[in-house]
Amino acid sequence: MRFLGSCIGGAALVVGLVAATGAGAGEEAALKVTSSAFTNNGNIPAEYTCEGKSTAPPISWSTVPAATKSLAVLVDDPDAPSGDFQHLAAFNLPPDRRSLPTEAVRSIAPGSALQTGRNSSGTVGFAPICPPSGRHHYKFEVLALDSTLQLPPASDARAIRSAMQGHVLAKGELVGLYGKR
Repeated sequence: MRFLGSCIGGAALVVGLVAATGAGAGEEAALKVTSSAFTNNGNIPAEYTCEGKSTAPPISWSTVPAATKSLAVLVDDPDAPSGDFQHLAAFNLPPDRRSLPTEAVRSIAPGSALQTGRNSSGTVGFAPICPPSGRHHYKFEVLALDSTLQLPPASDARAIRSAMQGHVLAKGELVGLYGKR
C-alpha cells in the first residue's frame, strides 16, 4: 500500500489508501475516512475514551463503489500490550451509510442487518478507548465489500477479516492517538 495523500479541512483530515499497483483486477479503491472530533494522527478527545463518555468518536467516509453490498468498520489498537486490541468490528452496514455516529454502536436494533462482533474485551459492540499506559494509536478502518458477510452474531474480528478476504472493493483508514491524562 502507498499513501495517497491528505488535506486538512476544518476539524477533519482526509486520508485515503490505494493499492500500490496500477489500475487492474484486484485493485482496491480508496475511501476517505474523517472524523469531526480529531485529525489523522491527531489526539482523540478524552470525551470519547474511558476518561469521558466511553463512546466511539464519530467517523464518516466518502461515497463507496456502486457494486458495494455492505460495509465494515474496524477499530483497533496495535500498541496494546497483548498485541492488536480490537475495539470494534461492525459489519453488514448498508452501502448507503456514510457515517458511524457516536451512539450508533450502542443502539443497534435487534434483527438489524448491521452486526457488531466481539471485541477484545469479550463484549459485543465498542470497547472504550482506554490505554493502560503511554500513548496509543487507534486505527479506524472502513471497508466496502461486494457481499454481505454470512457470519453468526458476535463473531470476532479474526472471523470477520477472514470472511472479508477477496470481497474488499475499497478501503480507507483514519488514525487517532490517545494517552491517559
